[in-house]
Amino acid sequence: MPPANSSQNTYYLWRLSAILAVGTLLVISGCLPQREARLEASHTLSTPTNIPTERKPTPSPTKISRLTANSSVTTSTPENISTETPDSVQQPTIELEITPYLPVRGNADKIAFMREDEIWIVNLDGSELTQLTDDGNPKTNLRWSPDSLGVIYLSGTCANLVDIHSAEITPLVCFEGADRLEAFEIAPDFKQVAISLNRELFVLPFDQASLKAAKSSADLIALANCATTAPYKHRQSNVTVKAARWSADGNRLAILREGIDEDLLVDMIHILDLSNCSSPLPRLDEFPATRFEMEDYAENPILQSFAWDGNDLFALTSYRRNDGFGDLWIYSYELHRGFLANPIEGKCCYRDPVFSPDGEYLAFIFQDAKMAAHGPAQLYLVPYDAIDTSMVYPPIKLPEDFIKEPRAKPQPALRPVP
Repeated sequence: MPPANSSQNTYYLWRLSAILAVGTLLVISGCLPQREARLEASHTLSTPTNIPTERKPTPSPTKISRLTANSSVTTSTPENISTETPDSVQQPTIELEITPYLPVRGNADKIAFMREDEIWIVNLDGSELTQLTDDGNPKTNLRWSPDSLGVIYLSGTCANLVDIHSAEITPLVCFEGADRLEAFEIAPDFKQVAISLNRELFVLPFDQASLKAAKSSADLIALANCATTAPYKHRQSNVTVKAARWSADGNRLAILREGIDEDLLVDMIHILDLSNCSSPLPRLDEFPATRFEMEDYAENPILQSFAWDGNDLFALTSYRRNDGFGDLWIYSYELHRGFLANPIEGKCCYRDPVFSPDGEYLAFIFQDAKMAAHGPAQLYLVPYDAIDTSMVYPPIKLPEDFIKEPRAKPQPALRPVP
């Protein structure tokens, strides 16, 4: 009932307000689910279609590679893996077989030389110093065998081969009735050999079986293919040959011979052309002679030794002291010029020069003339391009005073790399 003191209009207004309020509440309560549904639909439509909406599973603790110090995750440890801390883990020891580096110079890797009448070999860095012979017999003219596994040397009137691994000695040729054997030079192509027997030169095919059967100069004549070089003669006269060296192509032969110069008996070097068996053999050059003047040569015209790079350059030593040490000279076959080298601070004296297989290095023996006569000799191997410079190279490392004989004749020979 409306209040007694209210008018009828007031009563209707109050009732209308009540109805409107109840209706509003009903509308609001019915619309809320629809609003949430629309919002959810709206969110789904606004998501870009190129972004995956599938959620990836969270990795399990056993896949985590690094954990914090406070982590409580427990992982399984394989039985063969130690759980010790890094400080207490003992690292495994790995043993490696290391092959030492062996230097190669001028396409050579070893050098053979004489010491107190015995043959030794050594690497170019001074390692693996090895004595090959111990018979005490004088030996000369060291050369490497064609297979680089042995050293050929002359002893008496025999040419022998000593194996560098077994030290076994094999005779190559022996001339029992001869007075001297001074050269046994195998050509670079191993097809020929130059032999100086009783100071006569024989150039023959290199056949080991045939040579081993030879016992005399008559046997060598029978083996020769060219009568002009068995033995070699100049103007129908015998030529006294002390040593011989081959060119790289095997077509030329340089010989150290005795000759007459201004009525004096002197040593000189001739280069012979062996490309054809002609008579007489062409003589391509002769020196020192008129080519260049060597100091003290007029007073002592002896050439202790000489070396040839096989092409253009020669190295030769004069004869000044201690049975063969002297100055080191270089001669150019193409330029016909020579010069005094003396590469160790310009000092004398040297002997036994030899070029490396590729001609880029020169080995020699040096004995300081300013030291006492019993001063040690040293073995050097230096680049040829440094010969006439101020560059100083150390000798090959050998035990101190290893070559101490004042009249030492080491006669080094460089081994071509096999």
